[in-house]
Amino acid sequence: MNNIWVTKKLVGATLCATLGFSVIGATWMPVTQTVSAAVSYDTKITYGVNMREQASVNSSKIRMLKKSEQVNVVGHAGTGWLKIQTKQGESGFISSDSKYSTHDETHTDDGGQTTQPGDASSKRNQVVELAKSYMGRVSYEFGVRNTSQLIFDCSSFTEFIYDKVGVDLKWGTSSQKLQGKAVSRANLQTGDLIFFDSIGSNNGAINHVGIYMGNGQFIHNAPSADGVKIDNLNSGWWKDRYVSSRSVL
Repeated sequence: MNNIWVTKKLVGATLCATLGFSVIGATWMPVTQTVSAAVSYDTKITYGVNMREQASVNSSKIRMLKKSEQVNVVGHAGTGWLKIQTKQGESGFISSDSKYSTHDETHTDDGGQTTQPGDASSKRNQVVELAKSYMGRVSYEFGVRNTSQLIFDCSSFTEFIYDKVGVDLKWGTSSQKLQGKAVSRANLQTGDLIFFDSIGSNNGAINHVGIYMGNGQFIHNAPSADGVKIDNLNSGWWKDRYVSSRSVL
């Protein structure tokens, strides 16, 4: 793979490191391309239902979803609510009552076993699917957490994604690398956080974070792609950049 010399601006991007850290200099990063999202809007609205800002009947209404509208269910929020995404890019909550949509409250995980909303295995899959749903929609900017315009650095993106499944991550790799419990590289599971040293030779200094997807792949908000992309942990540029990993689910 050819490399390009990324200047101070992109490394300020690459260093998804401790907040307040001043980035000086430049580093090598691989040439990449932004990958478009493959979001599945496979749930049909069967009866007009209000989409709300929060999972509560007292929350503000975003709009009424019409019968036959297609949406993507990206998670669950407590009892009786679905977190959804519309084809127009809107995110909100609707009732999970079966009269409102074709969504099935039970689903299967990667092992083919039925899981209930809230199960750890279900949350692990939700995290990955949520991250994938933002491919082609998110921009990268170091030190930024802008949820309305979907502009993040690597750790504000992971914070944003995990918050959607009820996990409170701090902003900054210096905090996230200490949350949850340590997991070895050999025992990584879908939904684990993985940390990298992306500057110079790998001396164990953590300055980038991604989400493990399984099968050696991880998804992250990458400065070199200016957005969310999928890379391989076991080959290519990232193979020797791994430092550590944590389970927060």
